[in-house]
Amino acid sequence: MPIELVRTLRRRRTMIPVPATYLAAAVVGAALGVAAQLVLGWPWWLVAAAVVVAVWLFFFSTALWGGGGWSQPLATDLLRVVRPGRAMERDQRQQVERFRTAPFPLHGLPPAWPGLRHLGGWAGSWSKGRPVTIELDLGHGDPLADQGPQLRVGVSVERVDGDPGMPVRFESRRSLAEDLWLQAASTADDAAEHWDRIASIRSRPDPAWSQVTIPVDGRPVAFAWLGEGRHWVAWAELDDRTLTLHARDLPVGSVELVRVTDVEPYIEGTRRLEEVLARHHAQDG
Repeated sequence: MPIELVRTLRRRRTMIPVPATYLAAAVVGAALGVAAQLVLGWPWWLVAAAVVVAVWLFFFSTALWGGGGWSQPLATDLLRVVRPGRAMERDQRQQVERFRTAPFPLHGLPPAWPGLRHLGGWAGSWSKGRPVTIELDLGHGDPLADQGPQLRVGVSVERVDGDPGMPVRFESRRSLAEDLWLQAASTADDAAEHWDRIASIRSRPDPAWSQVTIPVDGRPVAFAWLGEGRHWVAWAELDDRTLTLHARDLPVGSVELVRVTDVEPYIEGTRRLEEVLARHHAQDG
């Protein structure tokens, strides 16, 4: 455990010295050590070693105060080493709170949608010295089922807290297309076949996207759309945010998006999925 804690802190460093830094510290330390030995009688090598250690401690300490753009707090990473179960519970609480306090409007299917709702993924960045949420996804449909309608609605913001200097990278059309093709492909039998399939997908030419109109809060919005078999993806810019849709077994003409002001049904659906997964792992064990 102590070794893993040290490794965690090393990964969190925001300033990592090159080897020449320690060489320079050793030279300076040796010079100071010689002077200390002549004036004070101290062993020169002890002073040289102390300078090198001090330099190492400075760079190592940047894991605690450097910020560094990490979306996860340092306490969470350390807790993951000491108490993995507690860390998982902490992650779940933070995920729920992240959606409850979303800094931008979320969108999903209307209340009439009868299927399962659940929290999807998220993305974070660093702005003004603190972590911020820049993307949140809401899921519709059973993600554990091989068939049946599914829709994931992602909302991404371009700027956070009005900070124009923070660039946010959205998925390119090419990335969305490759992800779609991979989702639509049949399951690979082994790792070699999986990587061959990825190589084949990456060699495909850029596709021709179509345009579809999807209502968003009753307003017709033009989306760029691309389909592959049972799957499709679409995206559009809406005011100061970007909407990205990933769907399966769901006709695009039947999709209507509304603003989600109550995420509790999605939180409850996520808890149900976690219970199903826990029972499944218990049976396998």
